[in-house]
Amino acid sequence: MNKMRINEQISFLRKKKGLTQEELAIALGVTNQAVSKWELGQCCPDIQLLPAIAKVFEVSIDELMGYQVTTGLGNICLEIKDYFRALPEKAAFGEAYRIAALLHEIAVTDGYKHDVPWKEKDYSVDQVSAWGLSVSSEVEGCTGRKNNSIFFSLGEGVVVPNGSQIRELIFMLQRFSRLNTLKVLYSLYGLTAMDCELYVTTLEIATEARLSVEEVEAELRDFPVTLKEENGELKYRLEGAFFHIPALLSFFYK
Repeated sequence: MNKMRINEQISFLRKKKGLTQEELAIALGVTNQAVSKWELGQCCPDIQLLPAIAKVFEVSIDELMGYQVTTGLGNICLEIKDYFRALPEKAAFGEAYRIAALLHEIAVTDGYKHDVPWKEKDYSVDQVSAWGLSVSSEVEGCTGRKNNSIFFSLGEGVVVPNGSQIRELIFMLQRFSRLNTLKVLYSLYGLTAMDCELYVTTLEIATEARLSVEEVEAELRDFPVTLKEENGELKYRLEGAFFHIPALLSFFYK
């Protein structure tokens, strides 16, 4: 078990117990700085302190060290963090999506207290990126899944947009309400989605959208794009802040 895990266990168990770092330090006869360093992963507690720490938290030394799983959501979160830390670079997003797909199924069935409305999947190995449409709306919150998109919205703490935000929303919806605009949006998105360095020409967009170059250029004049010039020719891709828009809009059609 690595020291980062031990330190995360101490932080998690301290918070679960409702203790401050100062209160834990007093109970153990150490300094506040020592507890802080443990939780930051800068050092580990002396082995002779482990029984005392376990006693304060009312767990076994195995639980404190992470060898025995402590029940509760907090420890599940620690396990997930450890799993993702061990993944190769660039592998986290796909694995996170699989967990999100499982969580969607859990929410739709209220924790498997109701029947699964589709063939139950093994989300660790099954192909999960293609999907139809499933939406669950309850007082507790909403979750939806379509194509390769999943969203969650918690009912608690719902925030109603203010006047300026509503005006911004109107502007955004109007911007993407025209046929040619949507054709350019999805064509540009489809051409560049799999390569964050790829920019495309108006001719490539026009070919994909089945529009004229002139029609594409007219749309791009007021479009959220970034530009790059290559060999005297302008190339385009969606601004990063707008790259989620096509996926979100997919929930509006069947």
